Amino acid sequence: MFWKEVTQEEEEEMIKKAAEWVSKYEMDVAVQLILGGVKPFSYLGGALGRFFLGPFIPFIGHREDTFICTFEKKENIEKLLEILDAKRRKEETEKKEKGTPEKGWRRFLPF
Repeated sequence: MFWKEVTQEEEEEMIKKAAEWVSKYEMDVAVQLILGGVKPFSYLGGALGRFFLGPFIPFIGHREDTFICTFEKKENIEKLLEILDAKRRKEETEKKEKGTPEKGWRRFLPF
């Protein structure tokens, strides 16, 4: 078929890129909430992604196939959630130490 076996190094790189992208746009809380809820269905999401993107993967590149293969495994989703949680906790402690106010949409949250 069109998909390939993904090595451990490629999986780690994809997880790190996803974590950087999520934290860049400050969507870590939303992503943690969504991924925590859909983690049991990760294999089904990977199968559906292959079904709908399968014919287009040779044309759009194998990066999407690597993404699908990486995040259809529950342990990789758990790794991403752990990285995001660690980054969020680190940023919160740095903000408390500096005393800087929240930026963006988080300043409207009551908690």
